[in-house]
Amino acid sequence: MDNIGLAIWIMKTYEHYPTFSINEGKTVNVFSNHESFLNGSELEKQSIMLKSSESKYQEEVDYPWDNYFGLDLCSFLQGKSVLDLGSFTGGRSVAWYERYKLRHITGIDVKQEYVNAAVQFAAKRNIRADFKLGFGESLPFGEDTFDAILSFDVFEHVQDLRKTLDECFRVLKPGGRLFLVFPSYFHPLEHHLSLVTKVPCIHWFFSGHTLVKAYYQILEERGNDAYWYKRSSPDLKFWERGHTINGTTLSQFKGLIKVRNWRVIHQAKKPIGSIGRHIYKKTTLRLISKLFLPLTFIPGLRELFLHRIVFILEKQLGEGGRLNYAQPTHLRQISNS
Repeated sequence: MDNIGLAIWIMKTYEHYPTFSINEGKTVNVFSNHESFLNGSELEKQSIMLKSSESKYQEEVDYPWDNYFGLDLCSFLQGKSVLDLGSFTGGRSVAWYERYKLRHITGIDVKQEYVNAAVQFAAKRNIRADFKLGFGESLPFGEDTFDAILSFDVFEHVQDLRKTLDECFRVLKPGGRLFLVFPSYFHPLEHHLSLVTKVPCIHWFFSGHTLVKAYYQILEERGNDAYWYKRSSPDLKFWERGHTINGTTLSQFKGLIKVRNWRVIHQAKKPIGSIGRHIYKKTTLRLISKLFLPLTFIPGLRELFLHRIVFILEKQLGEGGRLNYAQPTHLRQISNS
């Protein structure tokens, strides 16, 4: 058995089949490929988009983003003009607008269907928002536009993270802040193969090339049932390290933010099992996660035991024009390392 065959065998020991249930709000990011959407009437499409938006909105209301940072973000964001980088169908954008009492929120995403859904939902909730088609590597905005940029589980998917960070720096006002949460490549559950398998840590033992080929073969075996979530090719794209992910680690990310004049306002170091909307009700897991906490401070091991890469970064001017902002009292003890 070759490596691809072995990977397929391991994936199938805990195989997973995604479901498409609009009535329950259970849609994945590829809902726009499903025949229910493609062949639906305009009214049916609007209903599907609304369910997706409402599902993301409710997720954020039930388990606010603040948990990932360990901070109440209202003091940072109230009254600000904000960009949601990777807004999907707008549910989370609207929840952020309402929770943080924003002045305005703008969202971008890479598919027009997502933009349309977000526009529809924002209008329904009567908030000050606009949504555009766009990519992180080339943001369709002028310099010094936003007070803050928020991004949740998106930076692992961009094709060029360095360009995306440069673009975030460009469109932020001086002193503006970037709030981001995304998984490191070696997170045991974030291999992004979950439409096929729930086996954890499989990307620790196989290359991205091997896993994508195995993933593709399993989808081919599923035939027409998998048409709406199939991968287009068994080969990695030029920017991929795994299926739809760029392979960024915490160490790599910290290297990238040194290239620009970012100031680290906050870095959360919460271990796996301590946070997450599927975890917060599981007391046993949260207790076990306390054992992992020391490991999140050890180089190498922290890539495996950190729940997410979580930062608040501030745009500073270059030497000679450096901005000096007083940190909130509750952040003065936080290390920038």
